[in-house]
Amino acid sequence: SEIKVKSLLTVGKANEAINAALDFRRQLGLPAPQKKPASKFTIIREYIRVKKLLKDKTAENIANLPELDDERYEMGQRMNEHLATSVYLVEPTMLPLVIFQSVTTSLKHGLSPTSSPAFARLGLLLCGPFGKPHEGREMAKAAELILEKPGMRSRAVYTVFVTQSFCYHWTS
Repeated sequence: SEIKVKSLLTVGKANEAINAALDFRRQLGLPAPQKKPASKFTIIREYIRVKKLLKDKTAENIANLPELDDERYEMGQRMNEHLATSVYLVEPTMLPLVIFQSVTTSLKHGLSPTSSPAFARLGLLLCGPFGKPHEGREMAKAAELILEKPGMRSRAVYTVFVTQSFCYHWTS
């Protein structure tokens, strides 16, 4: 459960937190990446899938997606948020896969409070390792526009930290 994952993270057991979060996603019937180093091929393949889903969507198009109304996907999104924290510590090559999965869920099933940090993290990836700062900035803008919607501000501090620290300076 989410409490178990949070507890494991709190006591510094990131490895166990990853296992618990992945297991919980599977119990929900949702896809979960394998807990192993992700190859460059896998990361690029998943990036291409997300790129196709994004097509020519602007930040405004993304922020105007409907709200997520499926509790199962919402819980899966929260697990991904915990996974993003823990895989960065234990197996950083998994981070892009977790980010892509969160963004994909938002694009296919709707926005939730976890969508803003997901798009902020995508912006971080695009600005940094992927070398696409203008696309990254658009995802950062989407993340911040999502925060303006009612009920979406619970992750505001983290989202703004990521967008302002890791995205905007590339194109300013």
